[in-house]
Amino acid sequence: MRPPTAALSFGLGLTVAMAGVAASADAATRYVNVNLQGGANDGSSWENAFRDANGVAMALAASASGDQVWVAAGTYKPTTATTRTAYHTLKTGVAIYGGFAGGESSLDERDIAANETILSGDLLGNDTATSGYTENSYHVIYCVGTGTSGTVDGCTVKGGYANSSASNQDKGGAVLILSGSAPTFRDCRFERNRCTFGGGVGYVNASSPTFERCTFADNTGGGYGGGFDMSTSVNATFNNCQFLRNSAARAGAVEAYNGTQFKATNCLFVGNTCSNSGTNAGGAIWSGVSSTTTLRNCTIVANRCTGGTTGGGFLNAGGTSAVSNCIVWGNTGSTGSPTNNQITNSGGTTVATYSTVQLGFTGSGNTAVDPLFVDAANGDYRLQELSPSIDAGANSAAGTGNTVDLDGNLRFVDNPNVVDTGIGTAPIVDRGAYESQVAASPCTGDSNADGLVDAVDLANVLAAWGAAGGSGDLNGDGMTDGVDLALVLGGWGPCT
Repeated sequence: MRPPTAALSFGLGLTVAMAGVAASADAATRYVNVNLQGGANDGSSWENAFRDANGVAMALAASASGDQVWVAAGTYKPTTATTRTAYHTLKTGVAIYGGFAGGESSLDERDIAANETILSGDLLGNDTATSGYTENSYHVIYCVGTGTSGTVDGCTVKGGYANSSASNQDKGGAVLILSGSAPTFRDCRFERNRCTFGGGVGYVNASSPTFERCTFADNTGGGYGGGFDMSTSVNATFNNCQFLRNSAARAGAVEAYNGTQFKATNCLFVGNTCSNSGTNAGGAIWSGVSSTTTLRNCTIVANRCTGGTTGGGFLNAGGTSAVSNCIVWGNTGSTGSPTNNQITNSGGTTVATYSTVQLGFTGSGNTAVDPLFVDAANGDYRLQELSPSIDAGANSAAGTGNTVDLDGNLRFVDNPNVVDTGIGTAPIVDRGAYESQVAASPCTGDSNADGLVDAVDLANVLAAWGAAGGSGDLNGDGMTDGVDLALVLGGWGPCT
């Protein structure tokens, strides 16, 4: 078929553009509040919000591209009956926002922490930590179809149980993502979802989902992926996410299979477990069959393969993967020993650079020195002030758009008390999911933040004289020069 002529192309483009303007002008907000007692129950306002337990599903059914669904605190199910094949079905261009108290007039007024909005597959409301799942929805959220790109923001997703032998009903307890869809999940928590095949949280096939600032905790997969099982032409992006205490046979947190591209930046993997025996499993991540896993500024600690002897952290069973600016530490096999359990190549090739890997891993800039976590015993994997992983990454490997760490604090913060061992123009990025935040000195001339401008600060300036940036650049203009010397001499003595 011939391409359209220039005139026809212009006409088509103008028609599409005008249609987009019209759609935007007609976009609606649908309101949902399960705690509401009266009103018209039509979603037209907070006073008339959809108020039934399946209110979110009703709002989605009524929505078109460009619409938003605002949801007040409470628990919402895809159906008020016990139909396990009922799901919250995403639509292209429709966004679900949780975290409202009810009555807000803008998204900025939400408080997600104070107003937990739960999308649940627990149809009878009888789940415990270990039982009560047999009547639950096979998936809590359903996202299937080319171009499907709905958004879920500020919600807790729990109680899905994919345990049927029917097609895809044994995969993706929380969310099923198939057939060229590209949903976005932001500021969500996925907990206590289950499946019998793969993907306790999500099963992804031939799709491109994005997850930002999400937490995946206490989910159970079957054979493949306690958190996610991703297979065949997948391009999945995870930014500033946490994978905690998930479990499955071959991959505790994430399985990347058959040509999947899995990218994780500023992510934390802790306490995930795999149970396969032998040498083909990953406590946190398993990647294989021509898949590519790219890990940037991630912290992978205290994961375990309870049945295997290797692969407690990241196991690459096939394909070429990259690990940059990461900390991989304290991951173990069935013996409880960290030996050969941090990054394991078992048929694949992993290029690791400027990373802290327990017991070492060959690669440019890698070290095997204790990263000195603040309190690993109690789950605090931030870096102590003098950690050797501070200012020790490669700036060029941090990734485009990597401007904040897992806490939401700025990346590329210089710690003047630590010698830069990374590469790039200062400030140098830290390794791991958290960037050390050095308290500002009360006076500009105090280069080492000890509360005193003295000979140490003078020495720092003179040692860095003429250099671009670094601890001697007190005014942050990119050069250590006479201006910085004047700041030291002018501020000599205790900071006040």
